[in-house]
Amino acid sequence: MATVYVVVVEHNIVTALEQVIGDVDTPVPQTKLEVGTQLAENNRVNGCIDGRYYFDNPQRARIFAVLCLEFVRALVDKRMEVVKALPAGASYHA
Repeated sequence: MATVYVVVVEHNIVTALEQVIGDVDTPVPQTKLEVGTQLAENNRVNGCIDGRYYFDNPQRARIFAVLCLEFVRALVDKRMEVVKALPAGASYHA
């Protein structure tokens, strides 16, 4: 019986790291490129990185979860600086 580790991303935020014992219906990516491709495809289709990302070991899942959160933090930090620099009464749309 295989163990798979799942990183769940909802609203661009990691909401769960789960261990699944048994068969999963989704193929588990074996390379960083495969996971990156899935992430990019989710972002292209949905406009966000939401999804369930599967890994064959817990370390890879944890590293991916941290990278997702760092991506979101960088995005928020950049937007916060833009908003802080706006003159009073200015409009902003991201």
